[in-house]
Amino acid sequence: MAHKGTTLSKAFQDTATEAQNCQSICVQSIQHCLQMGGPHVEPSHMQLLQDCAEICETTGTMLLRASPQHNQVTAACADICERCARSCDRFAGDAQMKACADACRHCAAACQQAAQMRPGGAAGAGHHSVP
Repeated sequence: MAHKGTTLSKAFQDTATEAQNCQSICVQSIQHCLQMGGPHVEPSHMQLLQDCAEICETTGTMLLRASPQHNQVTAACADICERCARSCDRFAGDAQMKACADACRHCAAACQQAAQMRPGGAAGAGHHSVP
């Protein structure tokens, strides 16, 4: 039974999809890095890939449920995705790492936008408006 006010906005659906895509490519990139070895398995890089995959999974789930607490999670997701993109950028010439960086940047941009919205698509959550 659907309740009034629980309909997902297109922006929330799109951001959830970006987060799910980013989570998937981060998991694939972890496996790629394990196969590559060397600098690819540097602990800080591996941990960032894991953190990014986890926050993206959580973000996607919270957006799909139109959680009223999504603002904090989407803001954190945007930050972690940007950090992960920068870490992946260090591997010039590696197509998997470039794809991961690109997905992270797309997710970060979508999350930054979603962090400003209320469930249902209204902008300005958490901001005071001037009458």
